[in-house]
Amino acid sequence: MGHLFEVIVDLILNIKPGSGILYGPWTPIYGFGVLIMLGIKNILEKFNLKKGIQIILYFISVVIILTILEQIGGMLLDKCFHKTLWNYSNLPLHITKYIAVETSLGWGGGAIIIGYVIQPFLQKYIAKIPFLLTALVFCAFMIDVILTICRYI
Repeated sequence: MGHLFEVIVDLILNIKPGSGILYGPWTPIYGFGVLIMLGIKNILEKFNLKKGIQIILYFISVVIILTILEQIGGMLLDKCFHKTLWNYSNLPLHITKYIAVETSLGWGGGAIIIGYVIQPFLQKYIAKIPFLLTALVFCAFMIDVILTICRYI
């Protein structure tokens, strides 16, 4: 879904598509981000808070944590692979080249859509995905990761 999001944004903003470092349609930072989002949501649900308070805390937590993830991810890609895949220096509220208030707020809004709309809808179907398909996709992803690492070593 992260790769699809990138392609759509690139088409709308007329940016060169393909901002990832892997060969296939994978954008791992989005995967880690979604796992973090859902983890935060699960933790907050254990507190039995009113839904409005839960959503506000979720938004704030996701904005802070995903902003940190984006900064670390950008620095690691630059350091390990000598690539800058995103640069927010041209945005008015950028903090570093890897993070900006505008994008951080976007992650918070996206988290609400993913956590409270998309994930509950998809949850019904996830258990129906055949294990073999999951294993094949995972193997394809791992091969891609290995090939990418070998390319930069």
